[in-house]
Amino acid sequence: MQPIQLDGLTTFLAVADQGGFRLAARILGVTPSAVSQQIRGLETRLGVALFARSTRSVKLTEAGERLAAHARPAVEMLSAGFAEARGATGEVRGTLRINAPRAALPLLVQRVLPRLFDLHPRLRLDLVAEDRMVDIVKEGFDAGIRFGHLVDPDMVATELTRAERHVVVGSPAFFERQTRPRKPREVRNVACIGFRLSPAGGPEPWPFVTGNRRISVKIDPVLTTNDMHTCLRAALCGVGLLFVARTLVEPHLEHGELVTVLDEYAIKMPALSLYYPRQNRNLPKLRAFVDVARRAPLDPENRKPRRSFPKPRPTSG
Repeated sequence: MQPIQLDGLTTFLAVADQGGFRLAARILGVTPSAVSQQIRGLETRLGVALFARSTRSVKLTEAGERLAAHARPAVEMLSAGFAEARGATGEVRGTLRINAPRAALPLLVQRVLPRLFDLHPRLRLDLVAEDRMVDIVKEGFDAGIRFGHLVDPDMVATELTRAERHVVVGSPAFFERQTRPRKPREVRNVACIGFRLSPAGGPEPWPFVTGNRRISVKIDPVLTTNDMHTCLRAALCGVGLLFVARTLVEPHLEHGELVTVLDEYAIKMPALSLYYPRQNRNLPKLRAFVDVARRAPLDPENRKPRRSFPKPRPTSG
């Protein structure tokens, strides 16, 4: 039997992880026909079928499952060795594509990027800001950043923060017109601003903690949008109440532009996490980003809050 090349095993694992040739081709940066050819060559050399193919899906056969169990740790070990060998030169190159919510950008810029580019001046970062949920594999990203409860369990995730406290805020002008809610369910009777994860979805319910119990309150917002920056600006203008990470509104709380309500029911949401497909875990450019982020965590519990938006300048006249 001819020796089996590492590239063939890498392609095999990509197809197994993605459940299809086209998705595997996309993440590998090759054509579907090239993936199909490598898999056929691997099956020919082994003399067994590794995948059961149908018009709708590609699934591992029993032989394929056995090969995956042995090949995965071996390929990951070799890939890590190759990455370390390349990293020994001190050169991390290429463009790293990351998709992140707008609210995370100021923290990334302040806490991670200066150190990242000091250590790796030949690395390039393509950072796309979107609040909607994105299929990072289909859309060609190396990694994404979202709160942990939104991350696909099949992804490898690295926490960038601790659990983030979320609060309900409104402007002083808003509370001059409307009564402050005293209980979580009273927000249903007050004008609210809704955030949704996708253009086609409805507003996210607001979670609270009462005693030892977590509750979820559905709201009937006067404004719904999938852009958190717009939500925040609307709250500052007195449109309604907003449920938001405290870190994002800290400067506005400090300046009295927003005030919190229902603090005794405030909840901590899962940590902000960097996530990526398993096959990307040994990319030198991604490892470089993860290493820097771990050493300079975006942790609101361990730092004086950084400003998410520029401090308002005094107006003249």
